[in-house]
Amino acid sequence: MNPEAHWHALDQDLADYLALKGLKPSCQAGCSACCFGWVSLSRLEGEALLPHLSPLQRARLLEEGPRRLALLREGKDDPHFPSRFFRSRTPCPLLEGGLCGVYPHRPLACRGLLTAKDPALCDPEAQTPKDHFLAVPWRMAHRRMEALWEEERRRYGFLVLGELASLLYLLLMGFPQTREETEERLKGLGVLGGRWGYQLV
Repeated sequence: MNPEAHWHALDQDLADYLALKGLKPSCQAGCSACCFGWVSLSRLEGEALLPHLSPLQRARLLEEGPRRLALLREGKDDPHFPSRFFRSRTPCPLLEGGLCGVYPHRPLACRGLLTAKDPALCDPEAQTPKDHFLAVPWRMAHRRMEALWEEERRRYGFLVLGELASLLYLLLMGFPQTREETEERLKGLGVLGGRWGYQLV
């Protein structure tokens, strides 16, 4: 099952679940606090996203990618790194005028982050309650991610997990094909391993 099929299947699963539970997400166009977070992406999902990027989006990724890699190199072992990054209010390079520029093709991690509560509590400065985000949609998205990870292992023999903007940047620059080459490249960049760094599985 390819990433696009998982995107569409998750959307349908979420719609069915929300209708069954009588839940209406308060997420709407223009509320984009979640687009300032540190989003994980697999290589296979990143490759599926690449053909949908505009020239301007590619240019922003080529500019932002090295900066994200540098941040990760410095902070991958810091337990507070993602929250510090979130509070820095650095937007996803695919965010355009408060809207996701690749919304129909957004990753599973983005699709599964939903709330039915006050969206103002999603902001980096807010004291977000622990139960703010809907747990079941996130678990549904994570199951889809795990299925894609298994597909990536079958296809390439190994799995690459990394941060969205920097991984898309590396894919645009030409990604190594073998595990050994990938490990060497990520080690050379100083972003492999640690608590938040790239993972090879």
